Amino acid sequence: MADKSKSKSDTEVEDIINTDDTSHAVEDEKDIITDSTLTDDSYDGPGALRGTSILKLETRKGQLVFNGRAGDRDKGIQPIIGLKSFASYLRSIWDASSNNDPYGDWWLLKVELNLAEKEAWIDGKQKEYMDILSQFKNMSHEVAHSISPIERELRFSIPYSFKGAMLLMKHDELVKIIMTAHHVGLVDSDTAHHNINRSTKLMRSAFQSVTGYRFTGVTRDDIHSNNPVAQKATELMGPIPFGIQDDEVVPAFQSQNARLRRLYRQNKVKAMKQKKVS
Repeated sequence: MADKSKSKSDTEVEDIINTDDTSHAVEDEKDIITDSTLTDDSYDGPGALRGTSILKLETRKGQLVFNGRAGDRDKGIQPIIGLKSFASYLRSIWDASSNNDPYGDWWLLKVELNLAEKEAWIDGKQKEYMDILSQFKNMSHEVAHSISPIERELRFSIPYSFKGAMLLMKHDELVKIIMTAHHVGLVDSDTAHHNINRSTKLMRSAFQSVTGYRFTGVTRDDIHSNNPVAQKATELMGPIPFGIQDDEVVPAFQSQNARLRRLYRQNKVKAMKQKKVS
């Protein structure tokens, strides 16, 4: 039977770890207000932070992307992921990442890259059309606005969900700019419709990036040992890239648990290297 007691070297490694950044990160985590903290009668600090985010949409195209579309198997209609479904999918992926599932991190990176690529295209196209609108010295054109825009409260808890909402906001703005340029005779109908449809397809593609993830309960330890759980995950989603598997390549936004795990691992490796040198 394996001895569960810690060796001297293990203790030394933990001592080094606990004097590095991870100890401060754990202390920071304790500062986060949790439900259990709020129900503790002895707690007399500030309550949990709450805020409101509102997304305003001014075009029908923007509203359609926001809503998405329900599928119907009997009629052969494929579902289209809207902003709410995008955020719902992200919730599962975010939780998986928090629980040391490397596929969760991989999918967050896919979403991050997808959003960035689409944002670059929309930003570039918006600049192009604003230049078209402002090309004349003695004539200016105000971008058209809706007389009754719709507003939607965003009740998200994941940064990437808000990133998706911000991308949708930019898409909505681009549609307004293109429609304005067409209305005042600066862009022909075919070109205007082509670019609006292109932007819409890119938005749907960005929201579609959350699909393909499958929850298996796999962890990095499973991957390293290549056990049946890891093999099932690989069968469903493909081999995990080594940089992601080893926590070297990480999403820009991570849960507190995922960030602390990465810091712990980095400090442990650093401690082992210091021990070898000494």
